[in-house]
Amino acid sequence: MRKGAKKLMQMYRVRVCGYCPEVHVGHSGHKAQNCGAHKHQQRNGQHGWQSAVLDDLIPPRYVWHVPDVDGPPLQRELRNFYGQAPAVVEICVQAGAAVPDQYKSTMRLDIGIPSSVKEAEMVV
Repeated sequence: MRKGAKKLMQMYRVRVCGYCPEVHVGHSGHKAQNCGAHKHQQRNGQHGWQSAVLDDLIPPRYVWHVPDVDGPPLQRELRNFYGQAPAVVEICVQAGAAVPDQYKSTMRLDIGIPSSVKEAEMVV
């Protein structure tokens, strides 16, 4: 799906509204005043068209990084200590692939994860 969308974006100009999720494929964005985003009255309902990137059309699905698949399950209370990555990257990492440099910071690989909620509360 992403490959097809990327091909479409190379052939046609794609624009996305900066205020609402509307996408326009074609030469330029339309002038219809139907943007219903927050505070649209200040713009008379005009869209804020900008060039789209692939993630605007098909946003990546981010999931929590599981440091040890065979270890204990993730605890909701400790979610601030777990990193996130796109689901495809997380699956590849769990299969043994190297972590791409662009996702190392979001996956929080350098942070120690407390073993309990009580230990997390002691962290300053």
